[in-house]
Amino acid sequence: MLRELSRRSLIKTLAGSAAALPLANLLGTTDAYAQGTTPPMRFIAIFTSHGCLPEYWSPKGGELDFNLDFPNSMLAPLQRHRSKLLVLDGLDYQVLYEHGLTGHEGGPVTFLTGSKVNTASGDDLPENASLDQVLAAQIGGATRFRSLQLNAWEQFGGQHVYNSISFTPNGGRVPFERDPAGVYQRLFGAAPSPTSDPGENARTLARRKSLLDYLVKDATRLRNRLAGAERQKLETHLESLRDIERRLGSLSTAPTPSQEPVPAEAACSGGAAPPAFDLGQLGNLENMPTLTKLHMDLIVRAFACDLTRVVTMTIPGPSMPWLGIHEDTHNDLAHRLDVTDEPLRSQIRGKMVQVQRWYAEQVAYLMDGLASVQEGSGTALDNTLILWGNELGDASGHMNVRVPTVLAGGAAGKFRMGRFLRLRPEGSDPLSGWSGPGTPMPDAVAHNKLLVSIAQAFGVNVNTFGHPDFKGPLSGLT
Repeated sequence: MLRELSRRSLIKTLAGSAAALPLANLLGTTDAYAQGTTPPMRFIAIFTSHGCLPEYWSPKGGELDFNLDFPNSMLAPLQRHRSKLLVLDGLDYQVLYEHGLTGHEGGPVTFLTGSKVNTASGDDLPENASLDQVLAAQIGGATRFRSLQLNAWEQFGGQHVYNSISFTPNGGRVPFERDPAGVYQRLFGAAPSPTSDPGENARTLARRKSLLDYLVKDATRLRNRLAGAERQKLETHLESLRDIERRLGSLSTAPTPSQEPVPAEAACSGGAAPPAFDLGQLGNLENMPTLTKLHMDLIVRAFACDLTRVVTMTIPGPSMPWLGIHEDTHNDLAHRLDVTDEPLRSQIRGKMVQVQRWYAEQVAYLMDGLASVQEGSGTALDNTLILWGNELGDASGHMNVRVPTVLAGGAAGKFRMGRFLRLRPEGSDPLSGWSGPGTPMPDAVAHNKLLVSIAQAFGVNVNTFGHPDFKGPLSGLT
């Protein structure tokens, strides 16, 4: 009977397969996803740097009829995912102006923490945990890894603020992973590779199917001896088993965006391991596009296998030689956007559009991958909330107001997506009525409220996040 089957032998037999995850839960373990029919909600935070040109970043049109496909649009690559976007215009890092350090140093620290920056240690650190770590404490216990911290390319050394957006409750930096091969090994261990012996792979798959067939038949017999709540619980487990049985035969890599979504278990084969990069290759800026996509592929795999539900990723860009941009993005582009002499003005602004559009392409690529994984009646993208943010709005002035912010994904229906929200009147400037550091900024829209809204969407019972001066959720999201 099902209850007599050895849990250890079953998990060993299914090792390397997504089937092990829901079956492990059925047998009493905790690192599984099939506790019911509702897929889990997940969170990804992506940080990119150096601000934007608001006239090319903000969509055209109104709340519902907004358009990203216009000349020099920085968000144009996201047009195909328009229905899964909430573009926020007018969000401010108010805490930095009222309580301390602004500019490049303050933005990455407060992005997920909502904290002022504490410089007492000689370093720039927050005074509380980041949102990803709070969410990991709330929902991460159901998965093997509470959270993942990824970095596409380390800039200025590991402790630099551009590399660190994830923080512990005492304000310490959570270590990040640079090497996709290392991330793969951590997630999947010795998972079967498509390059291994096809005969052995087929035999392994046959064993898994045979065992699943036995489990379904045995559990069906047991169902006839149960009643009431016990029978209903077993029905739920049976549906999970049947779902795995349907999916197990199609283990493969995720499809391209033009293909139909594949079931989660089919996407959870681990796939081929990423190539190994030595330290020199990891430090070679030319490899950043490849490293970025490898990390994003692993995020999709990890979500399909329900190995984690919380991820942060930083994608820097001191220059982008693969785009023909060899200038220092910070000094030569971002902080020269106010140049008025032509043709230099158009050249600088055009390259800044290229930089930010490349970042948007990476977000769109990640969304494509998540949309390729079927979950229930939807996809992994439907059950994921992506927060893409920056440290600056007006880059030339080091301004932490009107910071470009995008929510993407389906957010499990918690937010109304497919909208462009102007959070304050167009043309308003919270700095115009501000008297200086330590004084209130009455017309600002504190990004702390967005952090509260996201925390609440994941079931965290809070009314403040980060600095206690800023209370309540951000209106208009639900």
